[in-house]
Amino acid sequence: MPSQLFLTGANRGIGLAIVQEALTRGYRIFAGARRPHQARELQALAQSRPDQLTLIPIDVSDDDSIQAAADQVRAHADRLDVLINNAGVFPRGERLDNLDSQTMLRTYRVNSIGPMIVTQRFHPLLQAGSKVLNITSQLGSITLHMSNHYSYNSSKAALNMLTRILASELRPEGVIAVVAHPGWVQTDMGGPAAPISPAASARGILNLAERLTPADSGEFFTWEGKKHPW
Repeated sequence: MPSQLFLTGANRGIGLAIVQEALTRGYRIFAGARRPHQARELQALAQSRPDQLTLIPIDVSDDDSIQAAADQVRAHADRLDVLINNAGVFPRGERLDNLDSQTMLRTYRVNSIGPMIVTQRFHPLLQAGSKVLNITSQLGSITLHMSNHYSYNSSKAALNMLTRILASELRPEGVIAVVAHPGWVQTDMGGPAAPISPAASARGILNLAERLTPADSGEFFTWEGKKHPW
């Protein structure tokens, strides 16, 4: 039986590249996106691999949408081997004098809380050996502190802590949970100057997922599988 994978933010960038790489590796994939019917590349992949790829509508800022997505996946699968929380938002141009509480709250809702609620609702599909990868960023590292993006950086730092707690709770079940920095990637978020292609990042993320052991649970990794400073 092929390994089964669900991910969010599958319609573009790193998420789409993970879908493409996972297809070549033989995964059974459930690809989540807010509007999958508008994602042309994802639609084309699903039409060419209908037995391998199923598109799942999901808005990670909406609890009802998350539950509907979980119900849809459970109709097709009795377990998930890999769960990748990849969807995210990145407000730019923030300074102390223009901070907006609603922007900050939405960023936290998508980047920090969303992955936790997705994991909660998909928890019945996680079994011993299952891996949860929460896609974070080096910008969420308090040790490195590389830039002053208030909402994004702090939301990723919050995701890092939430994942440490999650890993502790899931450890007795044999479920592994980590955060992974995907690199500075050539996406709409990363920009054209980024040195890493989406395909290279996706390969690294799946390589990491496939080699994780229980001893790795709760750790912060780079896309290359190296430990990242907190």
